[in-house]
Amino acid sequence: MSRTNTESVSPSEYLENHHILLYIEDAITQLLEHKDENGKVLHTKFLADYFRSVHKGTHTLFREFKFIRATAHNRACFIKCVWSCFRHISSHGAELLSVKEYHSLLCLLCHDFPMDMVQRTARVVLMDDALDCLMSFPDFLYALQIQFYYEEFVNSCKEAYDHLSTGLTTVFVPSSENWQGGSNHANHAVDTNRSSEGVNSQALFDLMEKSCSKLHTSSPRPSLQHVHSELSKTIRVTFYGLLMALSKNGDINSEIGVLPGRDSLLDGTDAEIILS
Repeated sequence: MSRTNTESVSPSEYLENHHILLYIEDAITQLLEHKDENGKVLHTKFLADYFRSVHKGTHTLFREFKFIRATAHNRACFIKCVWSCFRHISSHGAELLSVKEYHSLLCLLCHDFPMDMVQRTARVVLMDDALDCLMSFPDFLYALQIQFYYEEFVNSCKEAYDHLSTGLTTVFVPSSENWQGGSNHANHAVDTNRSSEGVNSQALFDLMEKSCSKLHTSSPRPSLQHVHSELSKTIRVTFYGLLMALSKNGDINSEIGVLPGRDSLLDGTDAEIILS
């Protein structure tokens, strides 16, 4: 954070915005637990190692779900761990895996990772298909990134979508050519196959704008400009169709700053990924 930005917030706001107290409390908790097992532990070295791991992004490995979702930094680091640990799956003859298999993999890194999160991710990938279908690792990973990293935003979008899809009679007529879906986008992940499905894209975006303004400042959310760019490609959209489109949006992926482009998932060594 720049000097100008730090001068514009109070010390308490700075601590809250960066979750400093959360990490200090967790560090002390980990220290006391470790001290019970090893009475000779050096406090200063342990704390230095803890915050070094937070900086490197390795601190979420083998931690409980409550901790890995506690901050945007933790969520990003966990996604990075999933990528670095399992990115070679497709090169070992297991390119397509089931919901249960992906859940088992995630539980190797986080023992209580909820099945519900994995199932919601699968619905993004599989759309209308049954959840017992198989998924490729790249599709699952980028969909998980949207579901997990932007969890509060996704829940807010779901509320807006449900509000529109439960019988509102207002008819929204696109007033700008930006909201006119064209045939050149027919192969995009946003659902345009049947105009009777989904909700009006412009109406959904309007509600999403309002709901996003109510999210806590610590809850990560994508730039609404990128969301708009996806919704503007079709007149109507389904909820999971939108999430699939967002998971494939390169600008949103760059905004999160964890995963490379899909074509580069296997580039580099595992050590380079961990240290990057």
